Amino acid sequence: MNGRPSRLARIVLAACLTLASMLASGGTARVDDSGTVVSQGVLPMRWRQLVPGRGADHSVEAGVRVALRLNLSRWLNQPIRLYMGLAPAAGEPVHAAWRTQGRLLPGTIRTGARTLIFEGSTGTASLEETLELTLRTDGRALVSPQTLQFYFEVDTP
Repeated sequence: MNGRPSRLARIVLAACLTLASMLASGGTARVDDSGTVVSQGVLPMRWRQLVPGRGADHSVEAGVRVALRLNLSRWLNQPIRLYMGLAPAAGEPVHAAWRTQGRLLPGTIRTGARTLIFEGSTGTASLEETLELTLRTDGRALVSPQTLQFYFEVDTP
């Protein structure tokens, strides 16, 4: 050997440096929300107006309480941005609005989007919050049950 690293050693070194830079630069990761409990599994939607007329509001809505429990142990004492997302769904968009007890930001979202619900450092391994969630969509297009998939993501600097 001539004291120079082999081609394989250089490739492995380059891969390690690339991985290290990716880990150092932060990114987006899904949050474990398996401890979350929804008060109702199936929500009956109700018309906002009893008799929608021509040009009237055809919205249907439902409310549900969510006992949110997010596992943030991976980001303990680190600055993060926490987002709630609502996966795309077939048909008309579904809009969600929520109120909180104050640990998370209240807000709104629609299918296919995500929104900021917390920014700062987490001092505990899990974040617990109660959300009062209201769902709304166009009742004329709602012909069968829909499954909504909310998810949570952390962005780190």
